[in-house]
Amino acid sequence: MINPTTSGAPPRAAAWPDEPGPAKILAALAVFTAGLCFFFVMAEGAFGPKHDMTEAFAWGQEFQLGYHQHPPFWAWVCGIWFSVVPRTEWGFALLSALNAGLGLWGAWVLTGDFARGPRRIAGWALLLLTPFYTVFAYKYNANIIFISLWPWTLHYFVRSLRNRQMGDAIAFGLFAGAALMSKYFALILLATCFLGALRHPARRRYFSSASPWITTLTVAVVSLPHVIWLVTNDAPPIQYFASVSGRSWGHAASFVLESFLATIGTNLAVAALILWAKRRDRTGTAPEPPQPEPGVLPILAFTPLFLALGAALAFRVTLKPEMLYGIFPLVPMAGIELARLRDMDWLHRISVRAAIVVTAGTLLLSPGLAVQRVFFAQPKPIAPNQEIAREATRIWRERTGTPLAIVGGSAWYDNAIAFFSPDQPHALPFLDYAQGQWVTPALIARLGILSVCTRDDQPCLDATAQFATAASSRVEVTVSHVVWGHVSPPVSFILTIVPPKR
Repeated sequence: MINPTTSGAPPRAAAWPDEPGPAKILAALAVFTAGLCFFFVMAEGAFGPKHDMTEAFAWGQEFQLGYHQHPPFWAWVCGIWFSVVPRTEWGFALLSALNAGLGLWGAWVLTGDFARGPRRIAGWALLLLTPFYTVFAYKYNANIIFISLWPWTLHYFVRSLRNRQMGDAIAFGLFAGAALMSKYFALILLATCFLGALRHPARRRYFSSASPWITTLTVAVVSLPHVIWLVTNDAPPIQYFASVSGRSWGHAASFVLESFLATIGTNLAVAALILWAKRRDRTGTAPEPPQPEPGVLPILAFTPLFLALGAALAFRVTLKPEMLYGIFPLVPMAGIELARLRDMDWLHRISVRAAIVVTAGTLLLSPGLAVQRVFFAQPKPIAPNQEIAREATRIWRERTGTPLAIVGGSAWYDNAIAFFSPDQPHALPFLDYAQGQWVTPALIARLGILSVCTRDDQPCLDATAQFATAASSRVEVTVSHVVWGHVSPPVSFILTIVPPKR
């Protein structure tokens, strides 16, 4: 453990010969990432990317400085990724798995800031008993990217706080800036760091040093282009936040309660093993471990949850559990320290074994899970995203003789067509210029637009009318998603072809 008479930095890894070195950790993470990618392909491939994922692609391929709902960084990552990787389900599976793997790597480094040896290994392995780095990691969006960004931001914050070195302060600012440029929820992360700094024994030296100013300047530089975009475009994300705020107290409280209970449920296995270890520990003879930087670790581990719950109530917004998936990398480590475990041998061994069993079991069960979901557990049709993308592209080319350049229509189908169409068109979400500022009337006049509305989506059909010209035509198509011989119930669409002006 950390010697409380020192500056708070843990002893070097060399003092713990049983602790795996960087090469072993990276090898284990590579195996984990490959296995998780296989799991995602098997368990999710039959259904295609979720709507948030195709939205990430549709936004990311435009490389704007901001978008209707969120800042741009998470979408940029997706856009850059698919400029290299084929636009396929496995491409999204690999992106999601890499995000989880980078998050676990960051969590390993972060737990090493507070403990070494068996304590560090247990605090890290216990994370795999939660679903945050496995089954919940697939839906790549503005929330899930925090799985990777959160632990690295905290790691460099802790290093900067302790060492007050320029490199650590800049790295802290870069990761904090990337988090803030992914979603403003990162303000919770920054507030947590500030509260942790106030609790740290070296807080006076830290705040009187150049480190916090260097970090602040770095965040400002990273954020400046987006801030300029906000000012010059009437701040769409802030307007969006205002539009979803002010719900009824009952609505906000119900989602806060749901998220709180989900948090407890997803950490039950971690809590149970730590409590079991504490019960066994009562007969141990090892001295009680010293507490590193008293109070800092619990603040970094638990404060984000309560800040998020409090903010949701204060602004009366919908707090969904997935918004919290990335904020728990230190919870097992903090639980171990709060339990003041003396003998870590049992917890160290059982946590590693349990993590291996759970991860391997999840991997082995993935084909059966996919079969069960496809054939036995579908309460509604699987969206025929690939099928309508192919059919819509074919019809557009036949009617216009040009590649499909712009598509809009019913919720999520526009983004899915942008992803799956071989022409890789721009998406105009909800046929609304405000939500797709990269599309303009002049661009539509030059390239044309295809509206794809489900037959019963009257608002979509009404919105299509604004684009109609004398050359427009309509056609109705019905397609079904087919996977492994299973045909999902059909979905009917009305396609409106607005060709380019000649």
